[in-house]
Amino acid sequence: MKKNLKRIRKKILITIIILTILLVALLIVVFMQTNTKKNLEYINSDEMNEGTVSPDFIHVVVASYKGKLNPKAISKSTYYFINELVPKYLKKCDNSESARKYFQRNLKDIKLDIGVEKEEEFLKLMEEIQKLTPELKLERSYFNMDEIENNYNNTKANLYIKYENNPEISVELTISNRIYQDKSTIKFSK
Repeated sequence: MKKNLKRIRKKILITIIILTILLVALLIVVFMQTNTKKNLEYINSDEMNEGTVSPDFIHVVVASYKGKLNPKAISKSTYYFINELVPKYLKKCDNSESARKYFQRNLKDIKLDIGVEKEEEFLKLMEEIQKLTPELKLERSYFNMDEIENNYNNTKANLYIKYENNPEISVELTISNRIYQDKSTIKFSK
């Protein structure tokens, strides 16, 4: 009788532990998705935080753009990429294998944050970001005015980012003339 009681207690304890782990994992997933959606809502709003600093010559990119996206959204999106996403990706994707796993686990968030849908594109972008050291203090970001391309579907420009004590990296910014609901209208790629 005592053995059966011990077994039952042990099974109940194991079940409680498993349920707790599943609940915590579910809460983490829900929190991360909610956080990404809030960032996307902020980027697409007319609201502009006081500390948001745009890359140099962004006005030329905005003037070239023929779509319906709010110009503030372009500025906020580049700011968010430079100041939030680059450090996040540098920390989470420190090599190609961790970048591959991160992409596979977070495709939905990646599409919403940077508009990338293909693993190969994400890995190329991570390769560029991995040139940086973890100490990231922005020195300068800018667009080269001679490298802006505009066509019927989108506007493309190279965004150059220089953090102190790091090499300058470049990222291709593609702003679609069409606004999407399931991914970012602004794509950051390499």
